Amino acid sequence: MANSSFETQLDVLNKKLKSEGIGKIYSMKKSFYFKAYLPDKVTPDWSKLKQQWVATRLKAEKENLRKVEKLAIKLHDERIRQTFVWFNWLATEEELSPKKKSLKIADIYAALEKDFWDGVLERTPKKKRNWKSIAQYLAPRNKLTKPHSIKLEHHKLLTSEYIISTVKKFKTKKTRADMMKYCLRLARFGEIPDLRDVEKFSEKLDKYEPKTRDAKDPELMYKTVKELRSHKRFGWAIAAIFTYGCRVSEVWTLKPKEGHIAECSNNNKEDAKMKLKYCYAIPKSYVEEFDLMNVQRNVEMIGVENYDAEKAAAEGYAMAKWLREYFGDKEERFQLYDLRHYWGIKSTKSDLSTANAAESMGHSVKIHQDTYLSTFGEKDAREVAAKKL
Repeated sequence: MANSSFETQLDVLNKKLKSEGIGKIYSMKKSFYFKAYLPDKVTPDWSKLKQQWVATRLKAEKENLRKVEKLAIKLHDERIRQTFVWFNWLATEEELSPKKKSLKIADIYAALEKDFWDGVLERTPKKKRNWKSIAQYLAPRNKLTKPHSIKLEHHKLLTSEYIISTVKKFKTKKTRADMMKYCLRLARFGEIPDLRDVEKFSEKLDKYEPKTRDAKDPELMYKTVKELRSHKRFGWAIAAIFTYGCRVSEVWTLKPKEGHIAECSNNNKEDAKMKLKYCYAIPKSYVEEFDLMNVQRNVEMIGVENYDAEKAAAEGYAMAKWLREYFGDKEERFQLYDLRHYWGIKSTKSDLSTANAAESMGHSVKIHQDTYLSTFGEKDAREVAAKKL
């Protein structure tokens, strides 16, 4: 009965705030929250706002209704005046008291992780993937970090000299650019004294631009997949990627169905929540030839609710290593992603529409057009004409 009284009073308060043009108060997980369009926590820019949760650190109970009302008005006023500062809302009174900030990497990283998850009501697959992208570069060596990668030494201080020397250790433009991006984020969050030196180095760093991926020899891929199909752990998976064009991270969720289609979880980093998609076999004959209805794999994750990103990544790394060891020192070789890439090329010559092919691969029509149709040439046109005209 008391709970009912609290909910009634909260409802009355929210109606009052709405009439005054002030945002709603949410009662979740036994605490009060606000939802508002605010600048980014790391790089605040009032011209680029996004809807975010704001934790009040007030228990959701009747005694705190007056306090949370004052906070709602305060948040509204700060948004109007553009004086809102995340630090003032995320920090406790103890944290707000003047004290010297630690420059130790371990302390800054721990604070960044806390800030990342603070106020998050649901740890969605997208949110987990976003944090994993950060952690694989900045975390101490653990299950989230890439094998054999260069790691930050968390017992050391985060200085511009240390960041620059660490970034320089990476051998490729892409890995240097990725490490620089995340180190710069950590440095800005930690407000290190020589931050400008890091920013200057970042500006001068050679920018990574993805190269157009050349298609590998289709005959080599076909013969290799056929030869490896009998492998108990990875044979089915490699044939499934070749046939359906799914991502390596998705093949553990793929469920072949009658009619030469397969149900699969779409592991697209741009989506807020993982969802199902349907993949098409190209050509249809591969389903029978590679016996794909007879699923054989060590890892099974049917249904988006059963997806385990860490387990999928570990099995993917193991399969990639297995394929590298198979090729050994051979000059003619390909990577797992080349199988998916070739499916995209095949789709441009099939009866599938661009929209259906893009949906099957789990990305936008624009990405599909830019990646696959942009390389469509006279030879491809003649091949399509011979089939359809």
